Amino acid sequence: MTDSIQHIENIIKIIENDILESKLAFAQEKICLQEFSEIAEAFQYPLIAGGKRIRPLLTLLCAGSIGGERAIQNARNAALALEMVHTYSLVHDDLPCMDNDDLRRGKPTTHKVYGEAKGLLVGDALLTDAFFHLAHTKCKLTEYLKSLIQELSLCSGANGMITGQWLDISLTGKHDLIWEQIELIHKNKTGKLLGCAFVFGYICGLNVLKTDVIHEHFILNKGKLRQAGEFVGIAFQIIDDILDTTGSSQSLGKTAGKDQAQNKTTSVSILGLEKAQNLASEFTEKAYHLLESVFANFPASSENETYKNLLFYQLEQLLVRKY
Repeated sequence: MTDSIQHIENIIKIIENDILESKLAFAQEKICLQEFSEIAEAFQYPLIAGGKRIRPLLTLLCAGSIGGERAIQNARNAALALEMVHTYSLVHDDLPCMDNDDLRRGKPTTHKVYGEAKGLLVGDALLTDAFFHLAHTKCKLTEYLKSLIQELSLCSGANGMITGQWLDISLTGKHDLIWEQIELIHKNKTGKLLGCAFVFGYICGLNVLKTDVIHEHFILNKGKLRQAGEFVGIAFQIIDDILDTTGSSQSLGKTAGKDQAQNKTTSVSILGLEKAQNLASEFTEKAYHLLESVFANFPASSENETYKNLLFYQLEQLLVRKY
């Protein structure tokens, strides 16, 4: 376990380094120097604020599970792009027109530091620049690069995260919700970007292999990985609801029972505790099965196996928590 933690921490250092190197660089204009400096600072502010880096980490570990260390290096631009999209969504979520949050990871939110209008622009810049970095992924087939760009757009746009956010806004405060509606929110708002992480890792793994996957299998595997991410996202959110009900504030690191105090509809309030626990386990097992079914198509070298074990270890830390 100690070796796994150390290995994952080393990969996170790679991610952190790539984030730092993504700092905006402008020509040294003599006019508006202060403004250009502020733009560069504001762009980096939410990126370096911290976080678990789950999405880029899953991207790199999934790539390593298929193509080893070379695939991890190939996936770095994709991982950075995904973290930028996730961070943009948080910047926008915090705005007064959305959740109106003052703090994010213990620090003032972006709009609290730079103002609402500039906070909005920071989110816009992160989203747009994500595609710039993604397009620098070295791909041996045009289809692979095209697929990377399509996947990020699909999972973060109207067919993914945006729909989840829209449903969350529309359904918040309603007390006649059914589980299927809550599931749709979690599937899109949380699950789609996690699925994108798996697909990114898959494609970057293929980039370093000597042989190509036939088109039909390529499409099939992408669909499996996308669905695995959706299942992980749903399970994660169910477990969050369970922990809010059963955990202590000390163990959670946040206020326990907050959902109940706010009379918020959750998986536990709809399904009951036992059924919610069973459902979280079911979605977790389905996700694991889909991932294994994709990895089984590739040679199991010792290097690949190491990264696959790290991937499942990280998912276990994310999902299989005591509740």
